[in-house]
Amino acid sequence: MDDTRLMWKVRSIKPYPDAHNHLLIGQVTGRDEVCVELMCRTFHYGRSVNGPKDIVVGAIGKRIVPWSRIEIINELPTSFDYQNAKLKTDQKGGIFFSDSHYSCPIVTVQDKHY
Repeated sequence: MDDTRLMWKVRSIKPYPDAHNHLLIGQVTGRDEVCVELMCRTFHYGRSVNGPKDIVVGAIGKRIVPWSRIEIINELPTSFDYQNAKLKTDQKGGIFFSDSHYSCPIVTVQDKHY
């Protein structure tokens, strides 16, 4: 598959116990055996998330992540508009990054109690 058609949510590994969670959401612009290149937004948050105000959303930019630092990848619809999506909450307290067609989970109720 052409990398430029891939839209991913990437969770990177935290190198120390008190590190914040780190997600990247956006378009894959390249990859090889060493790393993945994304044009994306970043999301940083700690263990206690009570609402969108507790999540720091980074500007759109190019990030290069070594495969060795990637914990999990979720493939998103290629049409997902990560550039204009907004943080939203649901009735159960989950937080999602949503465009007009798709909601990508950032923090779910289960995540809040690990």
